[in-house]
Amino acid sequence: MSFLNRRKFIKTTFLFTGGIPLSFNPHVLYNAVFIKSKMNDSSVNSQNGIAYSPRVTSEHNADTTDLHRFKNFHKWKNKENEELAIAIWQYLCDYETGLYHFYEVLDGNDPFIEFATMRDPIKMLNVYNMGYCGIFGATAEGIFYGCGFKTGRSFFLKAWNHSATEIFYNNEWHYFDVDVRGALKKQDGTIASLEDARTNKQLWLNSKEKIAPFFPNVSSTPEQIERVADIYAKDYPDGQSFQYRWFQGSHTADFFLRPGESFTRWWDDTTGRWNHYPKYNKEKWVRELIMKPPVGMKPNHRHFTRWNHGAGLFHYQPKLTDDSNDFRAGAFYAEGLAPGTDGLRLTATEGIVIFNMFTPYPIVAKIHDIENEEDDNEAVLISLKTALPTTVEISADNGITWEKACNVPTGETIFDATKFVKRKYGFLLKLSTKGNKGEKAIHSLMVDTWVQVAPISLPRLMKGKNKLQFDFGDRFGNATFPVLITPNCGDPEDLKKYVVKMPDNYDPDRNTARIIGSVILRCQAPANHKIAWLSAGGTFNTLRRKEAPNTQNTMLFAVDQPEYFEKIYESNNPEWVDHWRYNYDTDIVLDKPAETVFIKYTGNPGLSVIRACLHVIPDNPVSTSIKVTHGYKSEGLYQEKTFEFSKPSEYSIYCDNEVENISIKLEASHS
Repeated sequence: MSFLNRRKFIKTTFLFTGGIPLSFNPHVLYNAVFIKSKMNDSSVNSQNGIAYSPRVTSEHNADTTDLHRFKNFHKWKNKENEELAIAIWQYLCDYETGLYHFYEVLDGNDPFIEFATMRDPIKMLNVYNMGYCGIFGATAEGIFYGCGFKTGRSFFLKAWNHSATEIFYNNEWHYFDVDVRGALKKQDGTIASLEDARTNKQLWLNSKEKIAPFFPNVSSTPEQIERVADIYAKDYPDGQSFQYRWFQGSHTADFFLRPGESFTRWWDDTTGRWNHYPKYNKEKWVRELIMKPPVGMKPNHRHFTRWNHGAGLFHYQPKLTDDSNDFRAGAFYAEGLAPGTDGLRLTATEGIVIFNMFTPYPIVAKIHDIENEEDDNEAVLISLKTALPTTVEISADNGITWEKACNVPTGETIFDATKFVKRKYGFLLKLSTKGNKGEKAIHSLMVDTWVQVAPISLPRLMKGKNKLQFDFGDRFGNATFPVLITPNCGDPEDLKKYVVKMPDNYDPDRNTARIIGSVILRCQAPANHKIAWLSAGGTFNTLRRKEAPNTQNTMLFAVDQPEYFEKIYESNNPEWVDHWRYNYDTDIVLDKPAETVFIKYTGNPGLSVIRACLHVIPDNPVSTSIKVTHGYKSEGLYQEKTFEFSKPSEYSIYCDNEVENISIKLEASHS
């Protein structure tokens, strides 16, 4: 049965809208996921499987896992245009829920800083909640876009070396500044545009029309406010440039929990882990800020937020014995190994098992000396108890290539995998062993994976009655697991792994247009799996100003074979574009699941980055059973409240006094 017409692509279903096509049946795909793999016997039922995309939300903060859910936050779901824009902007500037100024936030391994800088709204809201103006201008535009404001832009103001956001509604542009917490009201009560801000000094001085927050980092004296207004007016109209679609997408906040796995997130990191890059050491003030207790990433304007950075731990410890279904439900692939009375035994002379350790958050190490990356450690700790010598291998590219991590002798071993996985968004873990058929092989396994999280994404408790919601499923309400495809287009050896053939006109050092012409990205589901839908995007070059509409970049897709491509994107760039590059990302919802999808990019005038996130139908059994534990302090005493859910549920927690939120833990029990 198909849940969309034959290979139908809904152009209005973009990555940031989360819109569901009218013909979409949310039950068809979900029912399909109960197909058993060869390693699952008929006794396995849905309560002994994997929980896909579990999440807990609070009435006090918006659901950041998807921008369609974010848009439906109860405090603004019925607002539109100006009211909606102001509500979202104030939320992003709020002391409890907002973003804060830090510095450039780097993410990934692209050698060119323009592409290594994080500008993804989903990562901003769920991983970092920090940045600087060049990040906030773009990500705020992306958040507005995901909430229905389809025309927007970020801009650069030369006189102040500053960037912020404009969005278009009610036939006018409106300027919202997350970086310095600023918006200006005109006499008619509407939010002013950048042009208004640069040409009408009175907007800055009219205290009766000010909207909170109003440039809290600027003193309130009229003279100082006037000086900022003069900076904005300087060089008008030539001292500004507009950036088209600087925000990017294709990332996800989805994850899964297997039997014997938990995910704990803390509002504050106390472990000394964060996603540190050597570039942060080069600026004296940034280095000093990081080293100021508590050591790590934090705001340089303390009054903007109460938060620094948060921490998360995926703890996976499946039972490997035959009285449990943990192994059958949780192993990604297995051959020659099966559960026995005291762990895994060989069913042949060689055995192999692969575990999928995906995370939508970057894996982070303990930072000791910020000048010496070599001593970073304990990002991932793998504990094994073996009866036979076992080889540990790790793949950070979805199994295309493998690195031997270590050879484990018999007995108990703890292996630190930091150098293989730091800054990655997950990995595949392969264990292989040899011996006699029936021989004891692996007694136990434990994997601890540390990640960085954004405190603003976590479900807060406050004094009084707190209404909360447990739910699960991807943005379409289905059980899928993500597979990220993120080639490093600045490295030809890495790019080669993901494309059908290397592009004819390609230069990895030509950062402003690495690919001119076409390249085809292969989006391959893991063996014996199929893709339900995917997000795909790229960083393109554009002609500028009056020539911008002549830009001819495209994206097409094909299923199963790289032929008979259908167009999913054709550039339509506005004349106000001032910068040489932009992003485009979109969802592709397939009419039926497919093993392979091909994305054909054409860069004219150019293309520099390609990316995709596959949402794959699992062949393991599905579970909706999760234990949720809220940890918090009240009147100095630590307390926990635990709930168990087997379906989407509303629940509440009553707190007699003021609350300090500590942690939220989601746990899939042993099967």
